[in-house]
Amino acid sequence: MAEVAEALASFEPVTVVPGGADRTESVLLALRAATTLVPDARSVLVHDVSRALTPPALVHAVTDALAEGHQAVVPVLPVADTVKCVDAAGVILSTPDRTALRAVQSPQGFTHDVLHRALAAGGVLEKVDIPVHTVPGDVAAMSITTPFDLTVAGAVLAR
Repeated sequence: MAEVAEALASFEPVTVVPGGADRTESVLLALRAATTLVPDARSVLVHDVSRALTPPALVHAVTDALAEGHQAVVPVLPVADTVKCVDAAGVILSTPDRTALRAVQSPQGFTHDVLHRALAAGGVLEKVDIPVHTVPGDVAAMSITTPFDLTVAGAVLAR
């Protein structure tokens, strides 16, 4: 972590917050640190480092939607693949209508209060019972988590 902080030293002030045991705990720790640094912040963005190629326009789309008054905003892409519901044995049970399915990306934007309530509910936003606004995602904001993803990201950067 010290190496990351050192590499970013010439930029805006950076506080490196060690992660937790899981995503929910990590976001909670980051929210606590952000609240200490910027106590009057009304909104917060949560972004996965695995989405390193996220274009700035996507970040702006999320922050613009927050500025318009939405309390929770997530970028989404339509699901292109056919998706199947299966049982514990792997037997296909049904095919959901993919026109209603979306793949969620980040950054995800929240009012401070909504994010805190979602984290208290185990990180499940749907349990907070507020409408979650969506904005169009971007294929460039792909999650880079496998060797294949890394190859694709390298090809994107090389063009």
